Order: sequence, then C-alpha cells, then structure tokens
Amino acid sequence: MVKFRVGAVFIAAFALMASVAHAKDKDWSLVRFSYSSGWDALPAIVATERGFFAEQGLVASGLAVSSGQAVAVSLGVGTTDFAALPQETLLYMAASKIPVTVVSMNGGGVPMDLVVPKPDATTHSIADLKGKAIAVTDASSAYPILIRLLNNARLRPSDVKIRFLAANQLTHAFTEKRADAVFETRYFTETLTQASQGGRVVTGPEDITKALGDINAMPLVVRTELIAKEPEVVQKFINAWVRAQYYIRQDPVDCAKLLQIFLHRQGVPVADGLALNWVKMPNYNHFVWQAADIADADYNGWAMKTGGVLKVEPKIDGMINNSFAERAVAQLEQTSQSKSKN
Repeated sequence: MVKFRVGAVFIAAFALMASVAHAKDKDWSLVRFSYSSGWDALPAIVATERGFFAEQGLVASGLAVSSGQAVAVSLGVGTTDFAALPQETLLYMAASKIPVTVVSMNGGGVPMDLVVPKPDATTHSIADLKGKAIAVTDASSAYPILIRLLNNARLRPSDVKIRFLAANQLTHAFTEKRADAVFETRYFTETLTQASQGGRVVTGPEDITKALGDINAMPLVVRTELIAKEPEVVQKFINAWVRAQYYIRQDPVDCAKLLQIFLHRQGVPVADGLALNWVKMPNYNHFVWQAADIADADYNGWAMKTGGVLKVEPKIDGMINNSFAERAVAQLEQTSQSKSKN
C-alpha cells in the first residue's frame, strides 16, 4: 500500500512538472477583461473556469464590474482590453466616440414582459397604459424597448409615467402600489407573476418579437488599437469566447452551477432551478452581427435619445468587425466535424 501511494505521488508530481514545463514553453498573452457582475457574465465565467482562455494561451485578468460607465472609461484609456457589455453601454460609448470595436456577441434576446396586477381587467396592450405608471429597473436594458413599444402604439414617453425602481422595489411594485405596470426582463417578471405577487402578463416575448423582431444582442468589444497591434491575441480571445458559448448550450446544468457559485461569492444565493432558467434565457447561438442586429441596436439608440438617456443618436454600423467571430465559428465547426468522423 505504501509503495502504491509513493508511486501515485511520484506520477502526480511528474505530471505537474510536465504541465509546468509546457506552460513555460507556451507563448502566453495577458488580456484584461471586464464583464457584468450579474447573470450575463456567464460566458466569461465559463471561458475562465472551464479553461477555454488557457487553451488559447491567454491569461485573462477578469473583473466583474457593476458600472457600465466605469468599463467605458477604462476601455477609453486602455486599462481594459475586452469587455462584455449591455447593449446600452455600447450605445453610450458610440455616442461618446470611445475607440472600441464590436467583435462578437454575449448572447441576446432575453425575454421581456409587460405585467399588470391581476385585478386590472382593462389593460390588454401597452396602448391601454396611457396616463399610467410603468416601472422599470434603474439603468434597465428594457427601457429602450419600452420606448419603442410606446412608439409603435403611437404614444410618447410623456404619455405615461415611467418610474425607475431598484430591483428589490420592482419585485414588490404591485403589493406596495408603486406602479400600475412593470416592463422588464423575465429575470424580474418571473417573480411578479408568482401567486403571492398577483401579476399577469399582458405583452410577452412573442408579442415583442412580432412587433420589433429579435432584440437586444449584447456585444463583446475590444479596444480598437489592440486589433491593429495584436490581431492574433484578439483571434485567440474570440476562439475561447465562441467555444464557451457552445459549451453553455452543451451543458447548461454545469453552467448553472458555475453561475450559482459566481453569484453566491457576491452574496447572492440562487436556487438550482432558477439558475438553470437564467442560463437558458439568452440565446447563446449567435456570434456574428447581422444587418438586423445592427438596425435593432440603432433603433435602441434612437429610443435612448428620445427617452432622455443620450444627447445624440448613436449608430454602430462602423464599429462592427465580424471577421474574428467568423473565423472562430468556422474553426470550431471544422474541429467538431473532424471529431465526429473519428
């Protein structure tokens, strides 16, 4: 038994020495990466904890940041190389002329709902909310979509009362009579439609897609300077990024556990079933920005200016570079086909 243990230790030590030697031989590159401190950090977590950055020879110095403005400033001065952002932060950077390039996506299409209290039997669409109070969360990705839906219903923002609530206030918006309706992502509306909260969905994701098409692709951006100086590093990062999103679709249960751990470390416990629901909400199968995605973002830029968030109406078409994501997808698909043949 003793000999076996000594042998096992020797083998483990030899393997460790071999891996260290391999790591020393490998040409490692350091990248500084910022991402959300919420559910939309999932691809960043997976790429880090399942080793996809390491496979590409990248040391990814990741930082979860709750302030989109802080990320924008850091990208502008060069202390952040890559960032996975809400689309609203990208539009702010476009309006501010911050030199970044959009190189892929960070998921998108998170379902949104318009919810009213169950006793409200007269509200059947957003047009019925004229003069009423609609709540969204502070700095919400749902806000520009709400402005667009109001526009489709021939209403202006001034025709309703838009109230920005903290997350803990919004989930009690009806019981505490803070608003007549809530328009938000399903991360929040799931709570409102529980029996204890007494909400009903008036306008759901299918209605929004019918009215507006696919919405809210979330961007992955890079400092534009890095593309010119180190394009091979950018390619390696996108290779890992695309691989992580494939993995999310392959093993959502494992990814839900990673998300739970990530949130719990920030003091936010999340139940197993809820974490899995959150993993499945965004679309992680879309890596390249199509014309429809760009048009959707530009429409959101119009909505943010109309809603008073931005002073100018940004356009992102000139900020898109799909070539890295296209190569990453082609390489991964080729590898998958080779493995299936063998």
